[in-house]
Amino acid sequence: MNNLPKKFIFLYYIINLPVIDSATGKRLGRVLDLTVTFKEMYPKVTSLIIRTRRGKKAYLPWRFVKMFTEDKGIFVENTSESIKENYKLEENEILLKDTFWDKQIVDISGSKVVRINDLHLLREGLNLWVVHMDIGVTGLIRRLGCIKIFEFIVKLLSSYQVEDRLISWKFVQPINNAAQNDALALKVHHSRLAELHPADLADILVDLGNEERINILKSMDNATAASTIQELPLKIRIQVAELLDQKLFVDFINEMAIDEVVDLFSQLPKKRMNAIFMRLPQEKVAQITSLLGHAHDIAGSIMNTEFMTTKHNITAGVLLEKIRKETKKNKNIYYIYVLDDLDLLIGVITLPQLLTVAPEKLVSEFMRKRVAKTKVNASIKDVAEIFYKYDFTVVPVVDKSGKIQGIITMKDAFESVFHQIRKETEESQ
Repeated sequence: MNNLPKKFIFLYYIINLPVIDSATGKRLGRVLDLTVTFKEMYPKVTSLIIRTRRGKKAYLPWRFVKMFTEDKGIFVENTSESIKENYKLEENEILLKDTFWDKQIVDISGSKVVRINDLHLLREGLNLWVVHMDIGVTGLIRRLGCIKIFEFIVKLLSSYQVEDRLISWKFVQPINNAAQNDALALKVHHSRLAELHPADLADILVDLGNEERINILKSMDNATAASTIQELPLKIRIQVAELLDQKLFVDFINEMAIDEVVDLFSQLPKKRMNAIFMRLPQEKVAQITSLLGHAHDIAGSIMNTEFMTTKHNITAGVLLEKIRKETKKNKNIYYIYVLDDLDLLIGVITLPQLLTVAPEKLVSEFMRKRVAKTKVNASIKDVAEIFYKYDFTVVPVVDKSGKIQGIITMKDAFESVFHQIRKETEESQ
């Protein structure tokens, strides 16, 4: 059993937690520090360093941890083998808090850059890995015990969203003799610090082994897992598709954008793909097979068939109510495409535009009639040129008669055109 609700946790929230005998409920001491090993890509927590009730330091291997809750403490198996007052760190082990808190990171030129205020840990079951360094002011305020007051004041005075400033562990490797030095090495120049955004789960999964990667995906809710899989490189996505339990993988697919599913299925072995088709709704299978039938270098191969349409003769109020219902299935509605009585594409409106008009106004009265669009069989390069020419993030795809078949995002268009250019370059060499 594990009651810790968060996928990530800061080291601050673990330090000073009570350590409790899981059998008797007796408090054994408090957490002073954690040890980690460098045998894996991301340092893995291996033991607790605690202050016993007698005031002495003791070592407790992490394998004896039975339950871990942020509010109640860390419950452990208390035996003669678990808690040792005389201990020595293993060759690849270091103390986490003692080594990193308040230490300076230096860049490749040797200049001191920022201070580490906290560490960000990823949880999978009872396992913990160090994945980020917290170098932001929120890390310092958190350790002062004022984070809730700070966030309240900021929210009261402005609309600014307080965010943690994190650096991925991969940018702080390798650490040479970290336990003996006051500074840690940053693999990039300090001028690039502003470009380093918090690494999402996909970044972390890339560097983990297959077994750990699958276990972490299994522990997520379906929507989060689907979003994470979509961000993985295609090669790793294929590995995940082949290793995941078939039923669970189908659940993830049902949460993924259809164009991302098609990209993945186009690389899967036919036997695996057909087995998954057996578990998917027939409507979704028809969508996937239809898109798979398009050549890889045309618009139809990268379009997404999940989009929002409306008739030209309904009111803004009726359309808004329709959108409220549709958002349960499609959470990314921004453009709404307007159809005439023959279902031909004749206009487009945006969600912000819809929110500013009177509820009784007809869609045909405020829609934008000139719609930049592309044909199903247009080349991917032509699609990219449309995005370059017009200030859109999404372009609709129509068939020969003018009926909308799907949409293409700017991200998908440019990813595809870069892939196509690379392919042509390799073929010409």
